[in-house]
Amino acid sequence: MREFPPVIDSRHGKIRGLLRLSGLLVAVLGVVLTAIGLISFFSSFGTFQPPRYFWAAIVGLPLIGVGLGLSRLGYLGEIFRYVSGEVTPVARDTFNTMAEGTRPGVETMAQAVGHGLTSAMSGDRGPEPGTIACGRCDASNSAGARFCDQCGAALESQTCPGCGASLAPTARFCNQCGKPVD
Repeated sequence: MREFPPVIDSRHGKIRGLLRLSGLLVAVLGVVLTAIGLISFFSSFGTFQPPRYFWAAIVGLPLIGVGLGLSRLGYLGEIFRYVSGEVTPVARDTFNTMAEGTRPGVETMAQAVGHGLTSAMSGDRGPEPGTIACGRCDASNSAGARFCDQCGAALESQTCPGCGASLAPTARFCNQCGKPVD
């Protein structure tokens, strides 16, 4: 089992310091060799002699890359802490802005899931697709039925006496004007 936070090697600080110092020294050596090679190359112009120390530039350029790579390894922790410090507030603000914009939708989904779980736990499954629930006994009947096959009640849809809106068979109040349905 891993420990949290992970234990850092006790030699970590020494290795980091060594990488920083050796990276700097190798990069400086690369710059010096590259400068010697380029000076030799450009000073040979106008003469019929080939540049004597151009090999130093060929060796120096890769040394610059190696030195910078070693230095980068030595400073990688600081680089990532800086980037994290810059990115984290922006990511947090973005997440919070998105959460505020989606809150109503998430709340609606949560209510629907809660309603579904509640009805499933209570055994109230509602009418099956393509069926009508009886307003009196809540039995499922085929969609084309005019009377309940369990209690004989009429299954025709009701209309509101106040506004004439179509009502569900189990409605006790109109969902358009709020009047009670008798």
